[in-house]
Formats: sequence, structure tokens, C-alpha cells
Amino acid sequence: MDHRAEEAAASAEVPQELLEEMLWYFRAEDAAPWNYSILVLAVLVVGISMFLLRRSILANRNRKKQPQDKETPGDLQLGDSRMKENSSQVFLRETLISEKPDSAPGETELKEKDSSLVFLPDPQETES
Repeated sequence: MDHRAEEAAASAEVPQELLEEMLWYFRAEDAAPWNYSILVLAVLVVGISMFLLRRSILANRNRKKQPQDKETPGDLQLGDSRMKENSSQVFLRETLISEKPDSAPGETELKEKDSSLVFLPDPQETES
């Protein structure tokens, strides 16, 4: 077959380099090794996937079988922070109530309103 291609190339005046390049580019080989290697890789991927899927299913079953009354460390930390907030709020209430037992709540509101009027400038002064 190479002799016929060379004779055709000689008669058509195709350079030898171009002919070799075309023979390499349009080569026809047996693709069986490539096909078998791809088949083996596909089987390996499916096998590993099935193994990981089985492990995941078993891990989920085991996790569901464990008792649910145990709290995770994150839940414990949230509970501790809530207890700290509640205790600090109770402490603040006690100190605020115990500081001025003789003053009425209405008096403090009046004082706050008066002080806000003192610190704010008059709108007439800012316009001029």
C-alpha cells in the first residue's frame, strides 16, 4: 500500500514531507487497546462510586440510630450564651431598680426631654 501511495505521489508531484504528514494524520490503527483502557477506567469509576455511596448510606443509618438526646457542642455554646444574656439582663434590672428607688419614672422622662431641648439648637438661629 505504501508503494501505491508513493507512486501516486510521484505522479501527482506531491512533496515527500507532505505525503508523510498526511499518512501520519490519516493513519488507521487498531483502536482496541484504547477502547479497553477506557472500559477499564469506566468500570473503576463506577466501582469507586458504588463503594462511596454504600459508605455514605451506612454512615447516615448509623447517625440516625444514635440517640438524639445528646446535644452537640454548638448547641451547648448557644445555651450558655443565652444564659449569660439572661443573667446579665437580670443583673442590669436589679442595679437600675436599686440605684434610685425614690425617683419616679415620670421624672426621669421629663429630665431627658429637657436635656434634649437644651442641646439642640433653635431652628430660627440656624436659618439666619
